[in-house]
Amino acid sequence: MEDWLKPSERTLIDEHGDAILLEQFALFWEQFDELVEADHFTEAELIQFGHDTVAEFHFPFNLAIQDAVGHLYLGRFGDDST
Repeated sequence: MEDWLKPSERTLIDEHGDAILLEQFALFWEQFDELVEADHFTEAELIQFGHDTVAEFHFPFNLAIQDAVGHLYLGRFGDDST
């Protein structure tokens, strides 16, 4: 299996201090970490974007946060030259 497809779990803390156990693929965690480490967003803000996506599109949270982080990542780090 490709390394970026390996799932792993992390416990994240939302804006209310509540813990959320989330399982995602390595590619997601790489994008998530880069957004946080570059000070573009906090962990809690990314979690909230996931909840907002659930509310708007009725996705399960695991898929919604994947969608939100992917779009935010492309918006911040995407190549505009193509």
